[in-house]
Order: sequence, then C-alpha cells, then structure tokens
Amino acid sequence: MPKQDTTDFSPPCHECGGRCCRYIAIGIDPPKNQTALHNIRWYLLHANVSVFVDHEKGWFVEFTTPCEAQDRKSRCTLYETRPKICRDYGTAPGDCEYYANPYAMRFEKLEKFDAWIEQKKRKQV
Repeated sequence: MPKQDTTDFSPPCHECGGRCCRYIAIGIDPPKNQTALHNIRWYLLHANVSVFVDHEKGWFVEFTTPCEAQDRKSRCTLYETRPKICRDYGTAPGDCEYYANPYAMRFEKLEKFDAWIEQKKRKQV
C-alpha cells in the first residue's frame, strides 16, 4: 500500500476531546502460559484497569486515568513541550481513536476474561 502524504495533515485533536489522553496502555505478553493468565486476571481485579488486544494482535494493560496536563476543555497545556510519545501519536490520517476503535478485543472485568478463556478451552477440545 502506498504511503500517504501527511505534509498537510493536522490531527483532529480539537474535535476529539483528547481521547488518547485519558489512559495509559503498556504492552504485555499474550497469555500463553499460566503466569500470564494469572497476571491478566490480577490486573482486571483493579479499578480503572482493563486489558485489550489491538488490531495487530498486541496485548496491553490499560489504566484509565486522565492526563493532568489537559485543561477543562481537554486541551493540552504543555503542547509545545509535550512528551515525544504524544508528539508521535496520531501523525497520519486514521492513526488515532478519533477514526476507529483501537480494540480488537477488550476485557474490563475478570468475568469477561474468564469466559473468553473457557471458550478457548472448548474450541481446543
């Protein structure tokens, strides 16, 4: 697929309300062993924590917590000196939550994850 020209692209942050500034997501190992399964179950027992799989099959633990640099209108108060991760995010059309749901799968509660594990076990039989 040809690379899109992003020369004149401006992210739609003013329309979005800073959806990407409302959480932190850290990559984790897929649950391929008991330790990983137990870790995910433990994460999901905490308030404001979820686990998701993105469309590239990467697994993440997500902490729902707003960025303290956002003002009441969800504007960045550190825009000129914001961290590199913020500057690099959403730099191309379609490259942020404004355009599409970033989750292929999302677990907000332990029960939902446990049901998914049970379903996988039944498929393996």
